[in-house]
Amino acid sequence: MNRIGCREIYFVKAMQSRGIDYLIDKVKSVVAETGIPPDYDIRIYKNIYACMGGVAGLGVIIEVVGPEEDKIRAIDLRAVSKILELCEKEGCEIGHHTCEKHDIM
Repeated sequence: MNRIGCREIYFVKAMQSRGIDYLIDKVKSVVAETGIPPDYDIRIYKNIYACMGGVAGLGVIIEVVGPEEDKIRAIDLRAVSKILELCEKEGCEIGHHTCEKHDIM
C-alpha cells in the first residue's frame, strides 16, 4: 500500500511567483536527474498561504508517494536540500523561509 509524505515550505516575504516557479522547475529537474525509483512519485507545487489578516505569502508543497517510509523521507530530504541550496547559492529573491515538519500519511 502506498503512503504519502508531505512537507510545506513557506517563503515569508515572497509575493511574486516567478521566484517560486524557478525553484520548483530547478528542483524537479534535479530530483529527476538523481533518479526516483519507478514505484515512487514526487509532486512539487506552489502554495499561497494566508493568516488572519489575509494572504501572507507564497510557499512550496512537496509530496512524495511510495510504499516505503524511509525512501519517501530520503526523496523529500533531497528536494528540500536542493531548495535550501538554491536559496543560498543563487540568491533567489524570495526572502526568509521556514520548513514545516515532514508528515507521512
